[in-house]
Amino acid sequence: MRKVRIAQVGTGHDHAISTYRSIVAHPEAFELIGVAEPNPERVKDIYPDAPHCTVDELMARDDLDAVAIETEESLSTEYAQLFADKGIAIHLDKPGAQNLESFTKLIETVKAKKLPFQMGYMYRYNPMIREALDMAKSGELGEIFSVEAQMSVCHDPAKRAWLGQFRGGMLYFLGCHLIDLVYQIQGEPEEIIPMNMSTGIDCGGAEDYGFAVMKYKNSTISST
Repeated sequence: MRKVRIAQVGTGHDHAISTYRSIVAHPEAFELIGVAEPNPERVKDIYPDAPHCTVDELMARDDLDAVAIETEESLSTEYAQLFADKGIAIHLDKPGAQNLESFTKLIETVKAKKLPFQMGYMYRYNPMIREALDMAKSGELGEIFSVEAQMSVCHDPAKRAWLGQFRGGMLYFLGCHLIDLVYQIQGEPEEIIPMNMSTGIDCGGAEDYGFAVMKYKNSTISST
């Protein structure tokens, strides 16, 4: 089987180093073309063994099979769209884009071109969660009348203040993982009630606490 010729675009996402390590850990499956990062020193310091390249160089190639988009969240969909337009398979790390129109355009592009497309929601591939989802979908758990999901983390003040650039703050940044799972169990809700707030503790006013209630027709309520 021919190896997948893949490149990583960006190193600013929290999952970037894990994605890189996953690629290089499987040389039987992947041929790493390079890591495209505007700051070459960042690649040199964190990815000392990675070949450095630019996005323009990747776009000029005609033998690239796939890209892993690991830029800062604010740029990820923009870069993904470039490669989708070129017909390249994409791994896009979560959560996508704050702008629904740009994300919708990306999804429409990959569907129209029939491109392999994967989002970086790692819990989708957790064996225990996959088993729980299968049990819920098969009816083994009976009627699902409530889903509750919580993710608690501890970030330093700089990271918490960084959340201020995103609408929804923590719910956008990490709550997306839980929303992704709730949707797989319950589908699209009739109503979403957000309750995001700033704790005011070393966060510069950013919404570092996120919560949402998702209401469904059969009176079930899912919270994240």
